[in-house]
Amino acid sequence: MKTLIPILLCGLVLTSCSPAPPDIAKVRKDIEAMTQKSAKDMLNGTFDTTLSQYTDDAISMPSNGPMVKGKDALREYSRNMIAMGIRFPKVEFTTMEVEVSGSFAYEVGTYAMTIQVAGMPEMADEGKYLTVYQQANDGSWKIKVETWNSSKPAPGAPAGS
Repeated sequence: MKTLIPILLCGLVLTSCSPAPPDIAKVRKDIEAMTQKSAKDMLNGTFDTTLSQYTDDAISMPSNGPMVKGKDALREYSRNMIAMGIRFPKVEFTTMEVEVSGSFAYEVGTYAMTIQVAGMPEMADEGKYLTVYQQANDGSWKIKVETWNSSKPAPGAPAGS
């Protein structure tokens, strides 16, 4: 019995030191707010302001293009889109799922948007995305890795391929 009491006390101390489980509802709310800010920035053509939501070493894996690494490269990518005359008159993101594990979270969602390129007719697109977030020292969430792709067939590809 003398040995059991210290073991039980140690177990009680260790379990009371465990970090509280994440408040997934709050994290989801924070992530959805970031996603809506991204949509607003896309509509306004103010991509640079969205960069505050990214880690300095963020990785973006856009559909039909090369990987973009780091906030400076993301800034250049955004500026190139603006210079090419790319605009988004409609942008809608829908968060389907958010999960949290320690200082990382991920979001799975869908998008629907209209894309305008100077001198071309508008194009409607819809697809899905995956975003991995990392919690910063101040408790905020930052985009660490993102990828997205269209659910529509590539131009010229047979439907269902």
